[in-house]
Amino acid sequence: MEGSMTRREWMVKSLTALLALIYGIPALVMLVVPAFRRQKPPWVKVGNVNDFPAGEPKAVTLSYQRRDGWVIRTVRTTVYVAAKPDGSLKVLSNICTHASCAVRWERERKAFFCPCHAAYFDADGKVMQGPPPRPLPEYPHKVEGGLLYVQLENV
Repeated sequence: MEGSMTRREWMVKSLTALLALIYGIPALVMLVVPAFRRQKPPWVKVGNVNDFPAGEPKAVTLSYQRRDGWVIRTVRTTVYVAAKPDGSLKVLSNICTHASCAVRWERERKAFFCPCHAAYFDADGKVMQGPPPRPLPEYPHKVEGGLLYVQLENV
């Protein structure tokens, strides 16, 4: 019979396929799983606490490395640091919660202004006027050794 396999040939091919499966699956998992693993949001140094006097929020542009799977990229984002008279700090996003436009601090009105739909937020990030459904997001932050750090979540 032409084209038929002997018992020995069938056994060799079956064993080869089994070994390929046994060694191939873990190798494949080690290659694929990191692509789906997200990095924890990093703590990024914002600056010295003394650089943020009370009364007026200060814009700070931050740059850090973010890794998603095998891709490493530099991410830049801007936050506003608002110091209170009691010494406490707030770190606010500069992105409006309505249409994701960048807000800016207006000294005359003592408020954040979103130019997309003329929205205003107070110094704490609460909506004063306009269509935004929520206040400006506040980022978790900490002070260590006189330095302010912020944890940027999925920026």
